[in-house]
Amino acid sequence: MIYGLYQSAAGMMVNQYRQDVIANNLANADTVGFKRDLSSFRERLSADEADVRSGPSHKLLQEMTGGIWLGETVTDYAEGTLRRTDQPLDLALAGPGFFEVRTESGETLLTRDGRMMPDAQGFLVSVTDGAPLVGVGGAPIRIDRRGGAVSVDEHGRVRQDGISRGQLMVHEPSDYAGLSKVGASRFRATGTQTEQLLRPRVQQGFVEDSGVQPVREMTGMLEAHRAYQFNAQMITLQDQSLARLLSSLSNV
Repeated sequence: MIYGLYQSAAGMMVNQYRQDVIANNLANADTVGFKRDLSSFRERLSADEADVRSGPSHKLLQEMTGGIWLGETVTDYAEGTLRRTDQPLDLALAGPGFFEVRTESGETLLTRDGRMMPDAQGFLVSVTDGAPLVGVGGAPIRIDRRGGAVSVDEHGRVRQDGISRGQLMVHEPSDYAGLSKVGASRFRATGTQTEQLLRPRVQQGFVEDSGVQPVREMTGMLEAHRAYQFNAQMITLQDQSLARLLSSLSNV
């Protein structure tokens, strides 16, 4: 019976975590370039299999599973829908790759959010927080704020009034599992190498919508909530059964 309480408690914990992950996805359903997270679970080893039991056991318990436990949380890097904005400094990537931005600390981060604007000096920066976009060679890209329209071709080459202003750096990680989220639809490449894409497919006048599908996420939220409630009810029933057992033993 105590075994059952532990199993149900573990079920509540994993489904609470699943709801937290889904809630974060839903909160970013309108965030440009956001990639949804997926929570996974695994079978928990029994105490005997995990070699953590020090006292005697019972054959029935040895044949039982250890229940469910948290696995890893992975990111779905599937390309989101490209939405036309017709803004010349809104860029999206059709296919693989990431733009690069440089933070105030000098760190280079990857992002699929290509919304840009010129700062006071004319450097192209992210509309999110003013982080400069990185060009090929590591240099920022500068335009003339009083000049004509800016055009960006498929390979990320920026031109204004017929003059080349630079080329946006587009990188591709060798292993997406080595990326980690840092917020604002950005990623840090801590466990993987990145290489410059020589022929990226930059789309001017588009943004990449969030990879979250609200209806799918809400369905997952309902499933996780019901599983949480079911395990909570099982704990109540087992607690009541244990109370009746102890009461009957005390009357013997």
